[in-house]
Amino acid sequence: MALRRGIYRIYQWGTSELPQVLTADEDVVTVSPPIGPPDRDQEWSVEIQDNSCVAIQIPARLFPSRSLSFEGEPEAGKQVILGPVSDFPTREWRVEPALQKPLPIPYFIRVRDKDLFVGISPKKIFPPQLELQESTEDLSRAWVFEFVAPE
Repeated sequence: MALRRGIYRIYQWGTSELPQVLTADEDVVTVSPPIGPPDRDQEWSVEIQDNSCVAIQIPARLFPSRSLSFEGEPEAGKQVILGPVSDFPTREWRVEPALQKPLPIPYFIRVRDKDLFVGISPKKIFPPQLELQESTEDLSRAWVFEFVAPE
């Protein structure tokens, strides 16, 4: 199932009892429970690009916005950040459904040109931050895109 343009809450797949939601936290991207920060820090705009990639931006419904990004060249272990407002063109990602098809549908957020994906860092940091990791089909590293509203 392909994503459509709109506003989403993105949370780690398999954490439905205690969801870990993708959260904007100053210049970094973390995961936290949905009751933590205001909704605007956990609602992401997904823009579908012509090349089947997507831009994932925050705050949703506002311009200018910042995008899910990283500095420099993509490599395993690199921290996922919020790109600057001046980040143009916006960083693009491949959002692909997992080969397994449980519900809710798990997606992997992959780097456009490399076999890396966005995952929760194993580093003992609170709140947990995101980093680029080697690709896998392990569903514990997948994300759910919960549709909130059209844009």
